[in-house]
Amino acid sequence: MKITFILLAILLLINIIFSVLQNRFDWWLIYFVALMAYFVSVPLFFQVQKRNSTLNFQNRYCEIDENFFAVFYEDGSIVKLNYSHFIQVTKKADYYFLYMTKGQFHYLPVAAFESEKDIHRFDLFLQSKQLIKLW
Repeated sequence: MKITFILLAILLLINIIFSVLQNRFDWWLIYFVALMAYFVSVPLFFQVQKRNSTLNFQNRYCEIDENFFAVFYEDGSIVKLNYSHFIQVTKKADYYFLYMTKGQFHYLPVAAFESEKDIHRFDLFLQSKQLIKLW
């Protein structure tokens, strides 16, 4: 985008200089000037807004029991989710995705578990809640 903008600015400047030297004005030059004005003004209208909560970037830890999936954040806030809030769980080699909607999930790394036994118990627990299929 920047290269295109710089190239268009150089071509616009060259065309303006030639049109002044030849004492003529091309109508397509107006379109070119308007296009340059558009490129300059668009970023002013679309300010990038912060969409991610600062909670997503705080240190946190999870506790898992039979009823709740709890996330404890560094600032003292707690998020407790009942397993009925999850619609699906996807397990990969290094992580779990606990989906609440098709686009919103909680990331749970496998490295967060203390042992293979804990991972296996969590898998069986998710299977009992019908959130994951192991076979």
